[in-house]
Amino acid sequence: MNHRFLFTLSLILLFLGMILPFMMVIRAVESSFFLNFFASGSSTLGLALGMAGLAWWTGERHK
Repeated sequence: MNHRFLFTLSLILLFLGMILPFMMVIRAVESSFFLNFFASGSSTLGLALGMAGLAWWTGERHK
């Protein structure tokens, strides 16, 4: 696993965390507790993984 994989995974999770609530607002997907929790969790996890990938990339660049 490298920093590019973390960046890609974090972007997918962040977009998922953005698209799911939008789909719930326009009523394309029915809102549920699990889906709300999943959208919020994927956005938070995507942000955390993106920061970890950025730190990893910065650490490799300065070696």
